Amino acid sequence: MHITTGELLFYGGISGMVMVAAAALVTVVILTGSRKRLRRRLREEYGDFTDSPG
Repeated sequence: MHITTGELLFYGGISGMVMVAAAALVTVVILTGSRKRLRRRLREEYGDFTDSPG
């Protein structure tokens, strides 16, 4: 099976997009967990900060 340069770029681009999408999903999961931990820690140290003005 012989793959032309155009096919290589096409399938390489598709696989690259899949890898970027997977990395974005992992990043969102990690940052969501970090946000929850940070908000919990801030609430413990400073109380409920959502009602403060500004």
